[in-house]
Amino acid sequence: MIQAIGLVLIAVLAENMVLVRCMGWPGSATSSEDTAWRMGVSITLVMVFNAMAAWLINRFVLEFFGLTHLRLLVYALLVPGVIWLLRTLLGTFFPGLYGYVKEHLYYSLYNCSVMGAAYIITLRHYNFGQTFLYSLASGVGVLLVLVIFTGMQDQASFDNCPKWFRGVPIELITAGLMGLALMGFYGLHV
Repeated sequence: MIQAIGLVLIAVLAENMVLVRCMGWPGSATSSEDTAWRMGVSITLVMVFNAMAAWLINRFVLEFFGLTHLRLLVYALLVPGVIWLLRTLLGTFFPGLYGYVKEHLYYSLYNCSVMGAAYIITLRHYNFGQTFLYSLASGVGVLLVLVIFTGMQDQASFDNCPKWFRGVPIELITAGLMGLALMGFYGLHV
C-alpha cells in the first residue's frame, strides 16, 4: 500500500510529465477551465489505455521475440490505434463521456506525455498494476497542471510586465517556476 501511494506521489509531483519531464506544454492550448478539464481528462484516458496496451505488447510480443529495440516505433504507432479504439468504445458504451471529451481526444495524439509515460513504464519494468497506477497518476498530474495554469492565467494580470515578456515568454517563465517548485520533490523516495 505504501509503495502504491509512493508511486502516485512520484508520478504526480516529483516526475510530473509536463513541468518536470517537459513532455507537453500547458500554455495557450486551453482558453478556459472547462477546456482544460476536458483536455486533461482526455489525455488521462489516452495515457492509461496507451500505457496498458504498451505494457501488454512489450511483455508478450517485443520481449518474447527479442524485438525490444523497436519499442519507440511500436509505441508511436500504437497511440493512433489506442485513440481510435477509445473513441469507438466511448461512443458505444459511454456516450456521455464521449460527448465530453470527443473534440480533445485527437489533441492527445500530439502530446508527448502519452508516449513518454508508456516508455518510462517499460524502462522501469513495472508490473500491470503499477503500470495502471503510474499512468493514471501521470494523467492526473497533467490534468492538474492544465487546470492550475489556466486558472492562473485567468486570475493573474500580466499587464504590468514589460511588453516583450507578454504572451508566450511570461508563460514559459511561469511554467519554469512551477517546474522548479516541483523539482523540490525530485528526491522523493517512499
